[in-house]
Amino acid sequence: MLELRASKPAIIAAQLGATWAVGAIALPLVWRFLPVAAFGGGESGVVLVALLGALLVLAYLIVVIAATRRASALGATVIGRVLWALMVLCAGTAGWALGWAATDVAGLGVSRSELLSSLLGGIPFVLAAGMLLRGWRFSLTALGLSVVLIGTGVVVLRQESPEEFEARLAAAGVRRENTYVVAIPGYRPNGGRDYGRGLGDAGFLPENPDAIPPDRHITITAYDRLMVGEKMCGQPTAQDSRLTWGSCTAESGGLVYRNNEIVHGYQVPVGRRHVTVVGTPSVDHDLLRTAALNLRLATARELGAGQKQTGDYYAARIPGYAGQPTGIPAGMIYLPLDRTGIGAQSVAIQLYVTYADGEDVCFRATECTPDGVGLTYVRHEDTHGYAMRRGEVNVRLLGGLRIGKTPLRQATLNARPVTEEELRRTLPPLQPRHTIDRFRRWLRTF
Repeated sequence: MLELRASKPAIIAAQLGATWAVGAIALPLVWRFLPVAAFGGGESGVVLVALLGALLVLAYLIVVIAATRRASALGATVIGRVLWALMVLCAGTAGWALGWAATDVAGLGVSRSELLSSLLGGIPFVLAAGMLLRGWRFSLTALGLSVVLIGTGVVVLRQESPEEFEARLAAAGVRRENTYVVAIPGYRPNGGRDYGRGLGDAGFLPENPDAIPPDRHITITAYDRLMVGEKMCGQPTAQDSRLTWGSCTAESGGLVYRNNEIVHGYQVPVGRRHVTVVGTPSVDHDLLRTAALNLRLATARELGAGQKQTGDYYAARIPGYAGQPTGIPAGMIYLPLDRTGIGAQSVAIQLYVTYADGEDVCFRATECTPDGVGLTYVRHEDTHGYAMRRGEVNVRLLGGLRIGKTPLRQATLNARPVTEEELRRTLPPLQPRHTIDRFRRWLRTF
């Protein structure tokens, strides 16, 4: 086999120069052929080209070590030369990939310059071969340089590049200019992203669950089908109603009171239909009985302009409650007149950030009053709060009617744009596309 006859320094220089060519010329050529292989043969074509390229580079390195065997202790035997070639190929390729990724993350633009790629691409292979040279000075120097470069690459890869951050923002549908955060004393984020320390960008609920009042509402729904053979206290059961199970009690006037863990109320036959009067557990029993005793078809005024009476809408006079038509099945829903007994909604707070151009913050408000320092107090049927212009956006915090004006006003003043670091912590990571991405995600766990 051919062996280079020259001085030891010349042989070392020849070996390192030849290994440098692997990263500077051979691997870039293989890399350029991969898209062509993918287009022509799909995944199998990529695997075939990659495998063929690896075998050719391995054969080339075996020739290199055979010609420069005196430069390395592994060059004395065939097995040693194959081992040398494998070690240089594997270590050099790993370093080449690490360097490529690290320089891209650092924004150095090496991968976009053919000259820089050629000059720097062979360094990992030179260092891999240098660690296997005879003489501890050569190998120790190569090892030290490798440790420094690997450490630098790891530090860089742990960081997130601006391009990656923008990609994460786009994937999550986040626009920094209209993402605001606020922390509200006594509240915790509920919905949206939780930035820690009570900071949220959407909904908020009281930290103490006992501060959330029970939901109070009543529905009146008519059904025209009965469940075959199903009765409660001698009364047949309307199919699809919410009073088909639980306990029952026969009461005076032919009424049957039904009660389960979720709702309670009455089922009353009216003509060919069976009309249910159903309340949440916090609704008073006597109130439901009163409603069941004065059922009637809803009037046009009760239905409002958007709904015509089809014979399916029944109503009742329920003190302290106001009704409105509801969806499928057709019926009426009654909510407390003061709007303070509608469960979590009456104590919840919501942060809204919208683009200000062309927006009227008073739209559909029952009250809209300026309140100094750029604030506007806004009240709707079920919520109230404040709006404030911040540059190109309107920032609003609206809460249930059980909440006083003062905390809503202060929260509106405290709301601020989210920081980049807060977004980095809370945005979900991008799905890894290749091994380097998975390696970088693993590095960030430390």
